[in-house]
Amino acid sequence: MDTMTAYAVLGLRYGASKDEIRTAYRELCKELHPDNPGTTEADHEKYLKVAEAYSVLENVYPIGGDREKPQKSGYDVYKRSARVMGKSVVSHPGSSGYQAEQRRFEARMQKAREEKKIQLNEELKLRSEKLQEKIAKERAILNEIRMIRLAHIIHETIAADKKYGGESNND
Repeated sequence: MDTMTAYAVLGLRYGASKDEIRTAYRELCKELHPDNPGTTEADHEKYLKVAEAYSVLENVYPIGGDREKPQKSGYDVYKRSARVMGKSVVSHPGSSGYQAEQRRFEARMQKAREEKKIQLNEELKLRSEKLQEKIAKERAILNEIRMIRLAHIIHETIAADKKYGGESNND
């Protein structure tokens, strides 16, 4: 929940003092508390929203600082400056601001997907190159083994020919 929503839930104007926030919170809690007779499930949901709003606004004020001056978040400053410039800060489905935000979001998501695809392709290419190197090394080793076996067979054949006095029939 953002601070603007929190102020609205407590029924306060933006930038209300800490005392005003505390008073509104206590009054709403007394009214909506689940232990009160006659409270409904909807009242319980409102009670939870009030508690969340108070929690958000508690963090607006600096600890040990001037408790009457709220500490504005960057988003709050953005909202205030947008209101001063006449821009809408709240976008609703169907509004041009919402559609523009949706397009920007979709563009960011598309860019992220493309970057991930490039990254995965680079990783795949690197793995493929490493695999090709391993295959080439294994082929070289197999060729060496074949050459050693062939040399051994030739050596045994020559030794057998010498042993049995066989001469080549090269006639």
